[in-house]
Amino acid sequence: MRSMEDNNKEKIIHIREKDFRKIAAFRSKARQLENQCKLLDEKISNMEKEVSEWKERAARLAAEMENLRKRVEKEKQEFSAFLQASFAEKLLFFDEIFEKIVNDVCSSKDINKNVSDGLVMLKKQFTSLLESLGVKKIETQGKLFDPMIHEAVEIVETDEKPEGTIIEEVRSGYTINGKLLKPAQVKVVRGKNKDTGSSKD
Repeated sequence: MRSMEDNNKEKIIHIREKDFRKIAAFRSKARQLENQCKLLDEKISNMEKEVSEWKERAARLAAEMENLRKRVEKEKQEFSAFLQASFAEKLLFFDEIFEKIVNDVCSSKDINKNVSDGLVMLKKQFTSLLESLGVKKIETQGKLFDPMIHEAVEIVETDEKPEGTIIEEVRSGYTINGKLLKPAQVKVVRGKNKDTGSSKD
């Protein structure tokens, strides 16, 4: 009877020792898993930082690309405007010739009416061509002198018109899309110097 009790105690002790070993093994495994989890957390944190940095780089790159696109588009428009202005400037010579022919030749009584009408029509068509390129003639007659768009080639002293008034256009001026292409050459009024009546000794 006593030996049975001793055997049972030995079994219990043996079982407890096995359980302790299992618990110790579980604890060791748990510590290993905990360390692995910490390492994984650190890796995840580092990867999140890298992802954030790459996102920032991508955002900066996208902004730079957009700025580059806008700059290229602006330069393209400026170059196109330059070519248009350069081409239009070469046509101004012909517009001035047409203007002179219409004013001088077509006003003559000796010219054939059909020829006169044809020249006037050509002048209108040429003006339409210039307008399609954004070119407009600068108004001068009766306008006040504006140094931004007019060039004074002669000063005329008179009291008949207000000082600074343009009384004659010597050569036509033009703008293209609102910007000066060629200043108009004009004659401008300046008031006469009046005698104050003071005598000299």
